[in-house]
Amino acid sequence: MSKPTIDLMQLAGLGTNLVVDASNKSTVDLIQIAGSIGLKGGHLRLVNCNNKPTMDLMQIVSVYPNNITLDFTERD
Repeated sequence: MSKPTIDLMQLAGLGTNLVVDASNKSTVDLIQIAGSIGLKGGHLRLVNCNNKPTMDLMQIVSVYPNNITLDFTERD
């Protein structure tokens, strides 16, 4: 079970670095989390990015490009 977006935003607001499964959150949720991360200078690593359309990933990264890593690693 994944944490609710509001919980992740609160953690991000503390300057915490987060790793989030992109396939478990909507694009809007990921944009909100990225915004909270960027405001405090934290870092967001999104895993399972292969499951998101490229245009959605571009929207997410555009919020704070230096604070986001997209992980396209294939996992078994």
